[in-house]
Amino acid sequence: MGRSFFWFLRRSCIDLIALNICRIFEDEKDKQGKVKYELNSIDGVLRDLVNEQPSVLDSSRIDDFVRKYGHSPNKGESLSALSLTVEGFKRKYHNELERFRTYRHKKAAHSEFEFDPDSLPSYDVMECLFNFGSEFYMLISAAFVSVGPCDLNSDRKVKVSLKRVLHELGLTNIKTEMK
Repeated sequence: MGRSFFWFLRRSCIDLIALNICRIFEDEKDKQGKVKYELNSIDGVLRDLVNEQPSVLDSSRIDDFVRKYGHSPNKGESLSALSLTVEGFKRKYHNELERFRTYRHKKAAHSEFEFDPDSLPSYDVMECLFNFGSEFYMLISAAFVSVGPCDLNSDRKVKVSLKRVLHELGLTNIKTEMK
């Protein structure tokens, strides 16, 4: 019974990860360059920044992000450097993002027969894409809004609850910090 439950849990988690990565990196524009719908994806946030031209409250945060993901920051050109960085990251992971989109369309959102769900990128790639999105949203909060986002690392309710469930199932040496 436990094997079936944890297989189902694993599959459900992979579905949610794939769906959320697709949401984070979803393109707002169609192939003709028209905005299909306004999204809260990275593209949508960048479009809003370009349209609204908000004041940059902390350009050093933008410079750090741009430097971390492979570009040299340009003085006074924070928004264009940020856009180039995002485009470069998306180009670098284009094939992996396409694999997630295919998984979303053929398995997670619409279950099709004969689709191999094991064709997803590695967990390392999943983590890299998710971390980029998470850091991007934290950057926008800090550099443009000056309000911190929800700190996913400090929300311990889920971790404590899972530890309790695993303990009740008979596991005794449960690690909670994976550093």
